[in-house]
Amino acid sequence: MTLGSKEHYDILDNFEKNHKYLRLDREEQSLWGIGQVYQNGETNNLYKSFILGYSLGRCQYLNQ
Repeated sequence: MTLGSKEHYDILDNFEKNHKYLRLDREEQSLWGIGQVYQNGETNNLYKSFILGYSLGRCQYLNQ
């Protein structure tokens, strides 16, 4: 997945749709490359876990 791609924005939308109870204030896009997508640290850590799960599922699917 490439930052700023349609796939990335689809993942962001899905994460935010499923975690409406969190603070979802995004950082500037210049910080996304270092892993800081959300201003709230707890939300950002949950997002990183979400991305890892997505990436693992995608890898397993593509390697079948």
